Amino acid sequence: MQSVQAEIMHVLPSVRLRLVLTSLGLLAAAAILFATQTPLGTPLFFALAAVMVVSQAVMLATVWERPPERRLLVFAFAVAVACRLPLALGPVNFDSDMIRYIWDGRVQRLGYNPYALLPADPALAHTHDEVTVRMPSVRVRTPYPPAAQLFFRAVVTISESPRLMKLLLTACDILTIVVLWRWLVVTGRNEWLALAYAWSPLVVLEVAHSGHIDALGALWICAAAYWLTRGRTALASIAFTVSVATKLLPIVLVPLFIGRVRPRDIALGAGVLGAFYVPFLFGATLPVGAVPNVIEHIRFNSPIFRPLAWLVTPEAAAAFAVIVGVGTAVWARLRLGPEDPAAWAWPMALALVCAPVIYAWYLLYLTPFLFTRTTLPLLLWTNTAIGTYIVWERARHGARWIVPIELMIVEFGLLAVTAFLAWRSTRPAPEAVRLPST
Repeated sequence: MQSVQAEIMHVLPSVRLRLVLTSLGLLAAAAILFATQTPLGTPLFFALAAVMVVSQAVMLATVWERPPERRLLVFAFAVAVACRLPLALGPVNFDSDMIRYIWDGRVQRLGYNPYALLPADPALAHTHDEVTVRMPSVRVRTPYPPAAQLFFRAVVTISESPRLMKLLLTACDILTIVVLWRWLVVTGRNEWLALAYAWSPLVVLEVAHSGHIDALGALWICAAAYWLTRGRTALASIAFTVSVATKLLPIVLVPLFIGRVRPRDIALGAGVLGAFYVPFLFGATLPVGAVPNVIEHIRFNSPIFRPLAWLVTPEAAAAFAVIVGVGTAVWARLRLGPEDPAAWAWPMALALVCAPVIYAWYLLYLTPFLFTRTTLPLLLWTNTAIGTYIVWERARHGARWIVPIELMIVEFGLLAVTAFLAWRSTRPAPEAVRLPST
């Protein structure tokens, strides 16, 4: 015991120093991003993102196998909150997705079904203001599932403020840190690993900076994993249902619940899901929004879906993505426990790799689970995916909305190589062959 304490005391000065330096890097990058309001994809944006990546990587390498020291851990969590606040308070431009969130919530309050509306319809001019009329998705039906829609309506009922929307999504993000920390505690893992999420550059950029609704879904899927690990099956079923009703990606995780939840929990989850959809069943339009159009026509950063849809059909390619995700979840259900983050992260990740559209913020659903060696490839992916923002900068100069092929090779090549190495590292070592004695 004394030797362990001596080792901790020897290590702590190094931990303190690195914590201070990396905290300064994270806070400075966030402050400069807020002060300059530099556009996505610019050289300054990538430089600041790189500082965040290095800060997180250095700190994780420092504490990966170190016992937590409570004061330092609290300080690290405070830094995580502090770097989010200025970005969450920053302005929201007309081209932000949050403007669509506001419009979807507004039309619900006016008595319309958002799934039945096209914002560009001249008959809906009275539903717009000078900001929503300029939103990029004005000619596209809403893609957001019912739980997201009800969240939009709740926020708009308080205030039609995009800044409030971003602040509440940032609050969901901070709650995710708390849930993840508790999950680490109850599973006996190193509490420092919460920094894999709390200091994640992707999370900070996509939630506090850009305010994506995926933060709400990430909170609920993390809560589902926490409650299922604790045997709170009813709560786990409800949380999982809300996560699916926020964005459809985690639907592939259904096999993880088979045999672990009671029939009444399944009925409860189905009832909650139905309750989310009921308010949007009026009118002639099913509440699926733009999903069929995305499958049929939209492609972004999709190395598997695009060629597969060309060879067969877009619908078959979409079915393939679901099959890959569900198949991986079945394997995880048979081999891994609910406390293993790989069981949650890899099915969603592989389904997403096969999806027609892979924006960086879609990876937010994975981020609460990237704190073990088997999920490190996905942690790397959350950083390389930030590189796709080069498309935003190129588009401002007239280029097509396409991820450069060399960038896709780096992004998905690194994912494939590191995933293979992680898999190899988990395989049992072959037994030594004994030579017969002479």
